[in-house]
Amino acid sequence: MASHRSASRARHAADRSTRSDFWGSLKTKRALSISAAALLSCSLAVGIGNQATGSLVEGTAAAAEPQEPYLVGAGVGDITGEPAEVGFMGYGDSSQKGSGLMNRQYARAFEIQDRATGKSNLIVVLDQLTGTESVREEILKQVRAKYGDAYGESNIMITANHTHATPGGVTRYSLYNVTTLGWHKDTFNATVNGAMKAIDAAHADLAPGSLKISQSKVTNVGVNRSMTALNNDPAELKNELVDGVDPTNVTLRLERGGKTHALINWYAIHPTSLPTTNTLVSSDNKGYAQWLLEHEDHGIDRNQGTGDGFVAAFANSNTGDVSPNTALKPGTGPTNDPFTNMKIQGTKQADAVRDHLATSGEAVSGGLDSAIQYNDFSRISVSPEFSGTGQWERTCDASLGQSFAAGSVEDGGGGLPTFGEGVGADPFFNALATASYNVSPSLKACQYPKDNLLAVGAFDAVQEKLPVQIMRFGDYYILGMPGEMTGAAGVQYRKDAAKLFGVDESHIILQGYSNAYAHYVTTPEEYDSQQYEGGATPFGRYTHPAFRQVLKTVGTSMRDGKDLPLGEKAPLQSVVNSAQGKVLYDLPGVGRSYGDQVTAPVNTARGGTVNAEFVGAHPNNNMHHEGTYLEVQRQTDQGWEYVTGDNDPETSFNWKRRLAAQSRVTLKWNVPQDAPAGTYRFVYHGNAKDGSGRITPFTGYSSSFTVQ
Repeated sequence: MASHRSASRARHAADRSTRSDFWGSLKTKRALSISAAALLSCSLAVGIGNQATGSLVEGTAAAAEPQEPYLVGAGVGDITGEPAEVGFMGYGDSSQKGSGLMNRQYARAFEIQDRATGKSNLIVVLDQLTGTESVREEILKQVRAKYGDAYGESNIMITANHTHATPGGVTRYSLYNVTTLGWHKDTFNATVNGAMKAIDAAHADLAPGSLKISQSKVTNVGVNRSMTALNNDPAELKNELVDGVDPTNVTLRLERGGKTHALINWYAIHPTSLPTTNTLVSSDNKGYAQWLLEHEDHGIDRNQGTGDGFVAAFANSNTGDVSPNTALKPGTGPTNDPFTNMKIQGTKQADAVRDHLATSGEAVSGGLDSAIQYNDFSRISVSPEFSGTGQWERTCDASLGQSFAAGSVEDGGGGLPTFGEGVGADPFFNALATASYNVSPSLKACQYPKDNLLAVGAFDAVQEKLPVQIMRFGDYYILGMPGEMTGAAGVQYRKDAAKLFGVDESHIILQGYSNAYAHYVTTPEEYDSQQYEGGATPFGRYTHPAFRQVLKTVGTSMRDGKDLPLGEKAPLQSVVNSAQGKVLYDLPGVGRSYGDQVTAPVNTARGGTVNAEFVGAHPNNNMHHEGTYLEVQRQTDQGWEYVTGDNDPETSFNWKRRLAAQSRVTLKWNVPQDAPAGTYRFVYHGNAKDGSGRITPFTGYSSSFTVQ
């Protein structure tokens, strides 16, 4: 790893030098052509809100760089939520509440403008479980207020990498807030504010560039966790999967001067290497892949805000039935250590993109477009073209089955042992379900063969009016879906869209978890077996055909250049604030002060782990956005110098409550094998709240230790 890191940083330095020469040359050209740019600025204004600066850059760059068809920009913002005592969103396990930080979570924004038409597309990838209706609506409102009408419903996509190690409470739908006891305003605000910072940074970063697509088939990473269901699928879908997993790996590269400035990668795998026993905030295996490309290959340190601006987002695809736990048990596979597994699975994804970057890629040419429509998926009549039965079928009021309550046994979750996967898996529950069917025979008929457990649609516990979105980049299309598509379902969408747009299937990119959360989407054949994914498919057997039908409607409007009605959006649900409440006050303890060292670090060899314990305060008092709770420092001739912070996956910030209002904080560092020998120390940055509500920062220093 050390030799690879040194080599990659050398390449990074060379890239930075080349980029510096490119921009220096561009500035000279701008100075020579400023008069011409002024004359052209009115006709070539394509910046958001027709800003004067956007017009000037566009006019000048067009004269200097006619071969660059787009303006491209990328930005990052810290969205880390409350790290302590807030339930995580993903597994649905009420015992999984935060106790600190493994690494920070970010929003990564990618803005692309077509210089010929001024049309734009904006994609924001969150290090969270999913895009949600509440976050999307607030971002839409703020973007419109700041930038006007250049952006709207169709050309903003809010999506996520689907990590399960993330604080919840950011959606207004009650089913997802059970583990958080309601809405968490501070985590919601952290998400929106960080996403807006990323969007603002991406807009400020706009400069002439091009787009490239790189693709490959990547196998032996994830494993299908629902083969019983997959075996029911038609051969034409199964044949495009390898051992039940979609191997499609796609990277969209934002290029400047022949160098990749930013990228989004799509690959289908659950970021569930870390099981429910993990209570540290993390972006899991996709976050580790991001760290490798940004930090190890490009020298980016987001704790310090340093580096050349390179941005890498590892988004997700048709991952509904793909687990990283290759032993098909939570936290196991390829090894028995979840943290090691996270790094292995993240490294495989990073290496696939490194391979992409070693090739020239395929240039994207042509204009940009976007379309979106909302539909009530509990009320869709599905035509014979998509139903698979030769007749009209319909979707159902949202309901979750008893196999949903069993949880995904391969990845873990909030499942209960009394429930099981498959139709009639629990005889006792089956008897109860029979009684409920008699009360609601229409639900029984519509959801058959699901053993209904929770009629979540009846009390608006989940979103039923859902968006389907398509973005076009030349002759490549991104399908923004709100749910967790299985591998086979995603293959079908790719086939449908390729046929509709008259392109190869490789030109269709699948993006799940976009703009809302719709639970799972299984094929009708998979639904019939009622594994976990089928029990979590809320709108019945024809959920997948309904999405196919809506995709055709949205895609046809784009293909034919016709206006598309937005459809009926669900009204924002009223907020139910968390019963957990905020931190009332902190106490250091008798004879103690905040930041006092409780346990000293010991001398450690490279490859070992060192830690120190401090008298702390509740970390939710200040989430240290764009900063860090901890530092590792090394002593030099110039004094103590920063080495790393809390975004490093080899560090961790661990919080524990002591008595009623006291806190103990343990800082840990897995010392890299290539760490320089020398004297080090920990620094802890905390914030304490007194009885009046005033929050005061403090700093704690550990005693020194040596690394040898």
